Amino acid sequence: MSIITRKRAVAYFDILGFKSKIDNMQLEELSDTYEKLIKHTVGLLNNKDGQFFWEQVCYRYIFSDSIFLISRDDSDDAFVEMISYAWRMMQVAIAMGLPLRGAITYGDIYANLESNVFLGKAIVDAAVLEGQQNWIGAVVDNSAIQRFGTVFEGKTIIADVVRHLLPEYDVPFKDGNRYKYCVLNWRQNLVSKLGVKALFKNEPFDESVQIKINLKYSCRPKQ
Repeated sequence: MSIITRKRAVAYFDILGFKSKIDNMQLEELSDTYEKLIKHTVGLLNNKDGQFFWEQVCYRYIFSDSIFLISRDDSDDAFVEMISYAWRMMQVAIAMGLPLRGAITYGDIYANLESNVFLGKAIVDAAVLEGQQNWIGAVVDNSAIQRFGTVFEGKTIIADVVRHLLPEYDVPFKDGNRYKYCVLNWRQNLVSKLGVKALFKNEPFDESVQIKINLKYSCRPKQ
């Protein structure tokens, strides 16, 4: 389908400290990092008849320091696939020295996938909510929780995975307050002997980004 005119889960991510990278890195080096990020986040690894392959599970668009995701349809499965992909993409980006901040919303959108036209309240809400946060991380808006809340329920493997991928956390905002959201638990299974700060120790970041890097995170699964 080249045109989407119905409700979808969407995600918007911003690469923090991008201006510092533009000012302090050679364009060739920065573009090479981008190409590696794209190469290593093609989709999710799947298995069919003993053969492993990368499966595209959502639509992804990258422009400058912005990454935009759209779920493939309006189902619970498509939402789980999108957040699973977003979680993995965020881990890979952070491991490459590209700290991300983002927001996941749900609602009406218009998307022409051929001409790259994207409109709708869900898109605007995701961009606004992303910009209000003051950390490295991504929150899930209540619009998405209300629509897909049933995927948290029960004792199924999927429900357990989702609860670990989207724990509740008191997220710091730029207004100085913390607000409780379900968040993408990018720390899950991400191992660094010297801590997450070590991933960015040689990167050119301004003070506002360095403050976010120095934050400590302690997410707990949603019960």
